[in-house]
Amino acid sequence: MKNWRSNQFKQDVERAKARFDLSHIVGRHVKLRKAGNEHVGLCPFHNEKTPSFRVNDAKGVFHCFGCGAGGDAIDFIMNFEGREFVDAVAILLGEASLPEAAPRDRAALVRQEKADRAAAVLAAQAEWQDTRSIKGTPAELYLASRGITADVPASVRYSRMALWRDKKTGSGGRRCSALVLGAQDRRGKIVGIQSIFLTEGGQKADMANPKLSLGQIRGSAVRLAPPAKRIILIEGPEDGLTMRMKSPKVPVWITLGTGSMPYVDLPDEVEHVTLAGDNNAAGRAAVERAAEEYKAQGRRVDAIFPNRRYEDWNDEHLGIRMKK
Repeated sequence: MKNWRSNQFKQDVERAKARFDLSHIVGRHVKLRKAGNEHVGLCPFHNEKTPSFRVNDAKGVFHCFGCGAGGDAIDFIMNFEGREFVDAVAILLGEASLPEAAPRDRAALVRQEKADRAAAVLAAQAEWQDTRSIKGTPAELYLASRGITADVPASVRYSRMALWRDKKTGSGGRRCSALVLGAQDRRGKIVGIQSIFLTEGGQKADMANPKLSLGQIRGSAVRLAPPAKRIILIEGPEDGLTMRMKSPKVPVWITLGTGSMPYVDLPDEVEHVTLAGDNNAAGRAAVERAAEEYKAQGRRVDAIFPNRRYEDWNDEHLGIRMKK
């Protein structure tokens, strides 16, 4: 393979990602079960008892709602086997033991996924219309408990959100207080939301996974300020709001997951991307992959991390050191 900047290598990358259904690649290492248009299993990147790891063959992506790990086939090989990007591409191109995805089957999956995605975006936009300011709500208490006391932008709101949602019927479970973040697409339009469920006292809800996303998350971002020549991309809501206080002059955008960091569809006016990563394997892998992607787009890229004693930016802000 040629240099990763070459057109040939870019074609190799796309071919590697599309050769196989991702569920076949992941399924060699993780026991998966079918759940609608996706496959679900226990996350291979952190310990859990309740499955929060999802694989979507139509999109060719995986995502864990527990630890935030995510990405495509290349990302899975990199993270699971500890490989470099170029090596992961070579492994997928040289794989001979898996059935290749049939174009007709893939096309049907893509059509269904497109329809489902459009419906999910509409549902997210409807929920967003019912949100309100965090002032005087459990969301304000929660952020204060994380050391975030500055006023928040309009992309950070409060609502009572359904704890679960049936994709087929659109019906949901009982509603619970939540911090709600609005994710915007390239044009600045809200296309997805992420809810962090809370107690009335402002603590994270006592549940296996207190976060729930709806709509289009991959490719979008929670903008804590309008676009500019330079922006900071960061994974989590608490980290993003912390970084906003730390670097108030640079717009901070939240990707809502490490797996989404390389895939934000940035407007042309963004020329310089600073990647603010976590001090863990998933965080550093996401920064590495994102740096390659945004450099290939012709943007200037640099990366920053918290002090090595802290796992993420909010922990550093609160003085919570990593356990040895």
